[in-house]
Amino acid sequence: MKKEVDVKYPHSANLFLFCRKVLDHKFGGARVIDQDVGQILGFDPADCSHWKKGKKNIRSIQAMKSIASHLGVDEKLVVDIASGELTDHEGFYEYAGYGGYHIEEDVVESAKREFYAKHASTWTREKDVEFRHQFDLNEDLIDQIVADIHKKIQFEEAPLYLPEIAMAYSDIKLIAQEDAKEDQAVLGVKEGEGMRITFPATDKVRPHIRYQIAKTMSQYFFENHGLEKPNSLGSYADHVRDVQANLFAAKLLAPASLVRSELSRINIAKDIITQLADSFWVSKSFMNRRLKEILEKTPRI
Repeated sequence: MKKEVDVKYPHSANLFLFCRKVLDHKFGGARVIDQDVGQILGFDPADCSHWKKGKKNIRSIQAMKSIASHLGVDEKLVVDIASGELTDHEGFYEYAGYGGYHIEEDVVESAKREFYAKHASTWTREKDVEFRHQFDLNEDLIDQIVADIHKKIQFEEAPLYLPEIAMAYSDIKLIAQEDAKEDQAVLGVKEGEGMRITFPATDKVRPHIRYQIAKTMSQYFFENHGLEKPNSLGSYADHVRDVQANLFAAKLLAPASLVRSELSRINIAKDIITQLADSFWVSKSFMNRRLKEILEKTPRI
């Protein structure tokens, strides 16, 4: 039996994997090879191979800047992966995994063209209103659903403990899978009137997994509160429901009132986003988006 060789620089190997995932994501169906990753730092095939296998340590500030610039990502994200604070999978989720809180305008325009094509001969102002109504996120109802959950579990101080929701709502079962890998998706499966949510078991549930669990819970609560998916939109309905689920997860894990409360207590001489992320047990990428969303909705005096 072949003995496994310890990787000398595992964090550098993870950084290589992260770069490969980002390039794959950026270029879609185009074939990305290892040397494409090596070219980021001007490596020849030998050095590229050493980097991939964790035999070459990537740690210089210039290398971090070059990688971040080439990939178009935050430099701090690259540093966090290179230092081992984030795994390659978690880093990629920080880069591309957290969705938005608004319907993308290009999605609306594309859907409108299809909707118009089907009703071209009978198009009226009422039809246009009907079309726009299909993209209503029902955010007031989502706010009420989240407020009811927080009230039931008496959530008044960060962070939110997801198992408390499962205990308060006996129809929800949270199951940690010991044999699941970190990059395996969180799955929600209906069981009668309830839901079973499985997630990868780790020594500590990572922020991106907490987010996925919260987002998956939205399926149960949306159905129980009659928040129906706008199926008349066809494939575009999935985009609407995804944005609604993002709003649910964001408001559930980091309600605006508690974020503002934490802001009044943090040390402004240190990184604000990092402090908030630590308080709410969420990722910095998520917290950055959430804080921006909250501040945009705060009335200006």
